[in-house]
Amino acid sequence: MKNEYYQKFTELKKREPKRVDLGLVQDLEKLYTKIIKGASTADKAKNNTIEKIRQFKSEVVKIKQDAATGLNRIEKFNIEAKKLGIDIPNEIKKIEKQFNITEDAMQKWQTAADKAMKLF
Repeated sequence: MKNEYYQKFTELKKREPKRVDLGLVQDLEKLYTKIIKGASTADKAKNNTIEKIRQFKSEVVKIKQDAATGLNRIEKFNIEAKKLGIDIPNEIKKIEKQFNITEDAMQKWQTAADKAMKLF
């Protein structure tokens, strides 16, 4: 696209110069230069955004894995407690609930990050 516009500008410059044409060509060249700079800035911002989304997703996956590990440990504890006839402490039940909430939230955030990546 860049080369196509540049070629057209070059062709316009080669024509017999007329005041209106020359002024228009100069204005269009300035505008085109501004567009190229803007596109470059936007591309850098896009790449930074993609990297931030990747970092976010990585952290979300770690948290989700930690919550799953916690739930597995609680499940093993609950099985052993039942075998021994011990009541499961309320604190363990509260923590289990928090781990479930966290795991669900992280799954939603991971899905959102995946969708955001598809936009780019």
